[in-house]
Amino acid sequence: MSAFEGTADYYARFRPAYPATLIEKLAGLAGLRPDRDRVLDLGAGTGHVAVPIAVHALEVVAVEPDDGMVRALQARAPSNVRVLQTRVEGMADLGTFALATAGRSIHWFASDELFARLATITPRVALLGDLPRQSEAQAAVLDLAREFRTTESAQARDRRPFVELLAASPFSEVETISVETERTWTVDELIGLAYSTSFASVHRLGERRAEFEAAARARLEPFYREVARVDAVVGTRPLS
Repeated sequence: MSAFEGTADYYARFRPAYPATLIEKLAGLAGLRPDRDRVLDLGAGTGHVAVPIAVHALEVVAVEPDDGMVRALQARAPSNVRVLQTRVEGMADLGTFALATAGRSIHWFASDELFARLATITPRVALLGDLPRQSEAQAAVLDLAREFRTTESAQARDRRPFVELLAASPFSEVETISVETERTWTVDELIGLAYSTSFASVHRLGERRAEFEAAARARLEPFYREVARVDAVVGTRPLS
């Protein structure tokens, strides 16, 4: 069973989108041209990176293993996004790319092996994300959900910071693009966010789902307004 089984609808609706300005700056840094360049998006989920960056590319190849995520991505993907349902470790020879991306997903992969393979097909990798711990709202609901889950989630493989991951990889010339964005959260949206995760999905909460929702409504603020910093950490292969 996929670690994200049953989360796709919640993922598409409640995971925060990447700011358009961040995607535009990343495309500019990578020198993407829509008449020639291909992008490889790894652990594509429901398309939070693949869909907006497709405007800047000739083709985006979006790799995602989960059935529900694939269906959700296919439903919203523009014509130049090709969705491949496979694990990153099982990718076929897909040709070369101007850029490879991973949004909130790199920690699920055997990153050292992945970076070695990516070094043969792309000069540049971008890891996108923000830290839920920097958000009072997200931290509160996710901590609460951990109290109620009835089964343990699979352990992610690598939690090193993005800068550290890339500095130790073939993509060792590292720079960071940062954008601040305002976010608002209602309790219902925060509950949906919890259900989008591998450790607090409806499946993980099991029979305690209703109890969790009641606790969230009782213990969380009814509304949050926050400013979040979202990063794209970009690693480039040295020319030498």
